[in-house]
Amino acid sequence: MLSMCLLAVLINLFIEFLSRKSLLSLLKFVFLSPHIFLYNCAVIWLTLTVSFLVKRKLFAAALVSIVWLLAGITNSILLVFRTTPFTAVDFRLIKYALGLADSYFSWLQLVLLGVGAVLLVIGCVFLFRILPKWQERVNYPRVLASIAVLALALYGITTIGMKAGILATNFGNLQEAYHQYGFAYCFGNSLLNTGISKPDTYSRETIDAIAKKEILPVESTEAEDPGQTETQEPASAGTEASQEPVIHEPEKKEQATPNIIFLQLESFFDPTAVKDLTFSEDPIPYFRELMSRYSSGNLSVPSVGAGTANTEFEVITGMNLDFFGPGEYPYKTVLKEVTCESVSYDLKTLGYAAHAIHNNEGTFYDRHLVFSQLGFDSFTPIEYMDNYERNPTGWVKDEMLTNEILDTLRVTEGADFIYTISVQGHGAYPTEEVITDPGKITVEGYDSEESMYQMEYYANQIHEMDAFVKTLTDKLAALDEKTVLVLYGDHLPSLNLSEEMLSNENLFQTPYIIWSNYDLEKSDSDVEAYQLTAYVLKKMDISVGSMIRYHQYYLSQELDGEQQETYLENMKLLEYDLLYGDKEVIDGTTFQPTNLQMGIHPISISLIKQKQQTTYIYGENFNSYSRVFLNDEPLDTVFVFDNLLVVKDASLSEDGENIFSVRQVGRDNVTLSQTPDYYYQITAGAASNQTRSTSE
Repeated sequence: MLSMCLLAVLINLFIEFLSRKSLLSLLKFVFLSPHIFLYNCAVIWLTLTVSFLVKRKLFAAALVSIVWLLAGITNSILLVFRTTPFTAVDFRLIKYALGLADSYFSWLQLVLLGVGAVLLVIGCVFLFRILPKWQERVNYPRVLASIAVLALALYGITTIGMKAGILATNFGNLQEAYHQYGFAYCFGNSLLNTGISKPDTYSRETIDAIAKKEILPVESTEAEDPGQTETQEPASAGTEASQEPVIHEPEKKEQATPNIIFLQLESFFDPTAVKDLTFSEDPIPYFRELMSRYSSGNLSVPSVGAGTANTEFEVITGMNLDFFGPGEYPYKTVLKEVTCESVSYDLKTLGYAAHAIHNNEGTFYDRHLVFSQLGFDSFTPIEYMDNYERNPTGWVKDEMLTNEILDTLRVTEGADFIYTISVQGHGAYPTEEVITDPGKITVEGYDSEESMYQMEYYANQIHEMDAFVKTLTDKLAALDEKTVLVLYGDHLPSLNLSEEMLSNENLFQTPYIIWSNYDLEKSDSDVEAYQLTAYVLKKMDISVGSMIRYHQYYLSQELDGEQQETYLENMKLLEYDLLYGDKEVIDGTTFQPTNLQMGIHPISISLIKQKQQTTYIYGENFNSYSRVFLNDEPLDTVFVFDNLLVVKDASLSEDGENIFSVRQVGRDNVTLSQTPDYYYQITAGAASNQTRSTSE
């Protein structure tokens, strides 16, 4: 047991050194917080004691040690690329990480990682063969009793530490938490602590009291109870997303409610806020001009370097992620099981149609599933777009979003809520020169050439994003419909930034602007991401939804320390009630998942012709992600243009019907939607003109 204790200390020292990347920082942690350091050693020690349950004790201990060391190395790598530590939630994101691997690693690095994995397996096999097997019988009662005593002692220490405030249960700043409480505890916390724990004061009476006192009354006479607004039935499990047009028929009326567009700009912030850097020109001149003319300020976001979906979650739902488990992505946990009150559901009570647009893959963060749980009517990811350009690192440029937004506005007659997620500013940022345009923005002030090239690349990308924002606002200004556009960054870029490097010394703030094509009073304020929607709607004199009205009640007053504490405590109660409780705040009703339409223009087959060994599929709204299926089998498909797909050497049956469909299939081979089945029959060896189309 004592040998395992010593091994745990060595493992912990190694992990914390990798995490802090400084011997001095490690020594400070060990000697200034010895109780925390030893506690983390005890956590690792407990996992090592399972080796006493088998005869190959040394091999089992080596295997557990390797797992811890790999976790520490992974954490160290992630801190470089995204600034956010390694958590258990990352296991849910593995398929996305694999899809992004070539964006963050060179092919040589990927090969070396593969070789390293193979060597690791060989090493484990070698250790298994050479490490001796324990000859004595395992005394299971004694070993289990010892492990139980250690586990109970650790549980008791953990409980006391949490109650005394020595150990935190929820982490507002994940990076600081790992620094303060150690990797072993924080990672273990992320493994065991998910969702919102039930508050001790949760009850129907408590929620009723909050609703009566702290949730502003609905101001619009047109609004209904948000818990009863969505009447569409959820899609049956296992069926594909609908290709039918969005059916949303609010009461016909004049456009008293403006269009509302949220534009979440990937990794967007003001790089001139980095101290001691000089840029050859302002990377965001138009955004800066807008900040001086329209309501603007700093937006506090839940993550840095990554975590786009969590900023989305806070903005769309008005919920504070601090109450969830460390590093948790609700998109990957609770929202896979339940619906959630959101601005989409809330605005439908006023006749809005709700759309989401993203110039990246639709399956990322499971948005193609989650957006149905958040009340969106349609979702248009890159699989439903064309005529776009990619930047040097492979991300789609944002300029094409202008037409997507305008096209979405044209689809419906009434007011629209459009949540747009950009991607151009995404990392990784190249450490060598990739932009050779002589007119590019250049950067001075870095000692490292690699850091200089990274910032130079980033500055030029957001300069293009700034130009896109100007084009978009120019187009929206010309509309004859009132429109509000909310612009903000989802998080800071993964550029190895630190608080000391920034003029505001805050890694969790990005700029935001509330633009409109009609008069809205300018007032600047710093807000949290979970307050942003309520703040915007308050400026528009719209009060709907329980979370929105709750925030609006507190946004209308200056809070002292006690009021701020009450605000947060009751916010947690409301969030628990809506997601895990009895939904008392909305009278126990449940939002129904929407029948999410993928893309705003349905894809369809109108005619199929065959000439020799080539099949021509005619229809509408095809693109490079369209794939032809014959009798549920995929065929090699050539995209010609938006009305024509071509398949060569298709094996058509001359004796029966050939069932064709066109499906939108992402890079991960997930079918996002499909056309109705199209029946094609060959008569007397020739293609029959008598075809029929039926929906499933």
